Amino acid sequence: MSDAAAILAIANNQTHQDTTQYPAGHASENDPNVLVDDKHRIIGLRNPQPGDLPTTATDEQPRLWPEIQSLIETHIHNQPRSQQVELGPSELGTTCVHCLAAKLAGWPRQNRQAAWLPFIGTSVHAQFEQLFPALNEQGFDDTGKGIRFETEKKVTVGHLSGLYGGYDIGGHIDLYDRWNKATADWKVTGTSTLRSAKANGPSQQYRIQASLYGIGLDNENEPIERCCIYFLPRNGISLNDAVTWESDWDPRPGRWALARAQLLVNFMDVIEQADGPEVRDAWISLLPKATDHCFDCGSWPDDGTLNEFNDSNKAVVPDKWKQLIPLLDPQYSGATA
Repeated sequence: MSDAAAILAIANNQTHQDTTQYPAGHASENDPNVLVDDKHRIIGLRNPQPGDLPTTATDEQPRLWPEIQSLIETHIHNQPRSQQVELGPSELGTTCVHCLAAKLAGWPRQNRQAAWLPFIGTSVHAQFEQLFPALNEQGFDDTGKGIRFETEKKVTVGHLSGLYGGYDIGGHIDLYDRWNKATADWKVTGTSTLRSAKANGPSQQYRIQASLYGIGLDNENEPIERCCIYFLPRNGISLNDAVTWESDWDPRPGRWALARAQLLVNFMDVIEQADGPEVRDAWISLLPKATDHCFDCGSWPDDGTLNEFNDSNKAVVPDKWKQLIPLLDPQYSGATA
């Protein structure tokens, strides 16, 4: 057959085939996945049979995820917040005297999972840390006193001294608004905390943290009049679900928390000097725990796993030391703003 005859044969064959042009993404009547009536009109799609579907490895054990998860969790564990050993303003106001003493005594933590929810909050803080300084008026200011917004401002709120030395208690204010003489603290929280904050206001721990930040600013002769705590919805779709709290600055709750921490250090030092660290640790185990939620409860050696704190090995605490416990108030009973 000549080349011309072959071309004519191909053209003749194509005239007997469906040459209808369909828009991209549309099925034709010749598609095996469509149903047609006796007039060859498309009336629906054929239900796929199991053998028609592509096979996927949905039931396989993940091969890449374990390494990726480990990398993320290692990063979280290495965050400054996770590595922090000395107490900060956010911890001094706790209602859990037991956990406060365990931290002050330097107790080791049991294995803890990577703090995923706090890491979400830390990530939000990092965004705000960049946002607000960019809103300041530009220009040279060698004193810094004309700058309105300052994020992660470091302050020293007090000092603790004990048998093995002492250290300053410092922290970082999420946002300091110098023009309004106010601090702002971001709390990225779930639904239950938002509901509680709306009904009851911030917890004692959050209020005392705000008070201590004001003390830190006052120590630097920075103006401070207002304290603000903003509960931002971790699970919400907008900031319309945020719960806000603003109040005049009151230094009394912060001073109470500093005095309580120092008293606790003094008690532990006296007990250790008199009867040794074993009795001190046993005394700490007797201290009251929080009646509400405490993030740190369950992470200490006396919570049940290490042999050194089992009941059979626990030192006996003399009654004279037990009589000190009621002097350590879990709750701040003074006036609150």
